[in-house]
Amino acid sequence: MNRLLLLSALLLFAFSGCEKEEGPDTSGEATLTSDRILEGSTYSIYGFSFEQGKMIKYNPAGEGIIPDFFILPKTGTGGQINGALLDSPNQNKSFSLTAEFSDSLLALQYFEQYKNVIDSNYVFLADPLNENQIWTFRTRDNKFGKILIKEMKAFVKNSENYAETTFLWEFQPDGSLEFE
Repeated sequence: MNRLLLLSALLLFAFSGCEKEEGPDTSGEATLTSDRILEGSTYSIYGFSFEQGKMIKYNPAGEGIIPDFFILPKTGTGGQINGALLDSPNQNKSFSLTAEFSDSLLALQYFEQYKNVIDSNYVFLADPLNENQIWTFRTRDNKFGKILIKEMKAFVKNSENYAETTFLWEFQPDGSLEFE
């Protein structure tokens, strides 16, 4: 009996020290800006990758991981900034405006309760981009993410048009139509 207890204790100790290797996050909060970074003779920008669960630097002229989307300032006919939009380098209709609210608490409640992907009405751009919107995003691999626009800013920064958004996000990495 003592051997069984000793063996059980050793096994419990051995397995409690094992760490499970975890992949990227599947939900969180992020802030995305339209800042451009000069690298040699080309510019890079930051985009968001659901698969990576984070912001990644993207240079359209380079190689590497391609983000799912990035933010761009939106300008009027005279070149003045009048908002922002989300764009995707994947050349597919990837954005679907799922819901929008005038109240941030209602938007958050909807975002948290939105578990079954509404897979229709996709467009190339998330435009116009406004606070309290919930967008469904379909990746190039037909997996789904959702974002809640918490904050959106658009203004002139250092004599250049600038846009910034803070958003909540969740990703369904197995491609199913249900968020966990």
